[in-house]
Amino acid sequence: MTTVETRLEQLEQQLQLIKNQSRRERRIGLSCAVVLGAATLVGFTRAPVLDVIQASRLEILDAEGKISCLLSSTPTGGQLDVWAKGGANIARLSSSESGGDLALWNSAGKPVAGIFANSTGGRVEVTRGDGQIAAYLEATKDGSDFVLTRSGSEETSMQFSVNAARSEGIINHANGKQALRFGMSDKGSAFSVVGDAEKEIAYFGSDAKQAGMFRIAGSDGATMIEGGMSDGGGELFVHETNGAGGCVFGNTAARGGFSEIRNHDGKPAVSFEVQENQGGRVAVRTATGQFAAIMDQGKEESGTVQIYAGATRVAALGGGPTGGLLNLFNMKGKAVVVTGAASDADGGLLSLRNNSGQQTVRAVAEPSGEVASYSSDGTRKRVLMAP
Repeated sequence: MTTVETRLEQLEQQLQLIKNQSRRERRIGLSCAVVLGAATLVGFTRAPVLDVIQASRLEILDAEGKISCLLSSTPTGGQLDVWAKGGANIARLSSSESGGDLALWNSAGKPVAGIFANSTGGRVEVTRGDGQIAAYLEATKDGSDFVLTRSGSEETSMQFSVNAARSEGIINHANGKQALRFGMSDKGSAFSVVGDAEKEIAYFGSDAKQAGMFRIAGSDGATMIEGGMSDGGGELFVHETNGAGGCVFGNTAARGGFSEIRNHDGKPAVSFEVQENQGGRVAVRTATGQFAAIMDQGKEESGTVQIYAGATRVAALGGGPTGGLLNLFNMKGKAVVVTGAASDADGGLLSLRNNSGQQTVRAVAEPSGEVASYSSDGTRKRVLMAP
């Protein structure tokens, strides 16, 4: 074979090897494409599960590439922020030194509501569009508070407080001063009206014995009228402006009703009451409260009038079985003049007595007029008779 023929044969062999290699590469590429396509289909139907995803900041973007949600870390813990389409941050869930916080803003960026953890528990706030607090509910150490504020400020308008011992409500004037108080405790319940001078001017509730009572006061807080329960029934007090004098109307458990009119010092000046015998008694007293005069129903069911000088009775006018009787007493309390209807004779009787109460002169009208004088010891009698 010539050299030319030899070279042509070698070229033909090399071309055949190249063709065979190209066919093998096409088959391998097709196989890889099939395998890759199958793997891709499997990946779309079942993504691999990751146990942990770690990042210091996670952003979720909208169609315009702006952040709509942001999950990040802060010095106090984690924080999740949400933005509205207009770009306003409208919600935030975060951690604080006391616990969790949830804050909501309106589209203008003003806070409108919040839920917070604090040292005593939780707090819920509702705010106005200007950012001022309109109301809040808060846990306290032993109860809870609910507060409503006045428009245009954060001054408390109404407050309700509850704790282990009591429940209380407060309503304030526009200037922030108290206007009404009401509530209950283990001592009972009450409703109180407070005036502009921050003094209580009306009270309706219970007393220390859990019995009903009321008080009406002047603008300075001085009680003018009050009423309540006593051991015998009801009592009504009408006071002077100084709170001491006035009148008392009430009832006693043993006898019945009574009334007192008091002076500026609060001492009774005139009193009306029922006695033990169920009869009436009227007493007039001195400025110090001592009896000056008494009119009552005596033991014999007749009326009496008694006059006093200090603590001593000096005169008595009354009725007896035979008629009227007048007694005058000395400062020792001994009767020195006795006059009235005689009990041992008909007609009138006059008896004069010494400081010891011993009769020294006696005059009677019937049966025949008689005047008699007696010795100091009462053993001797001298009679003066009409001729």
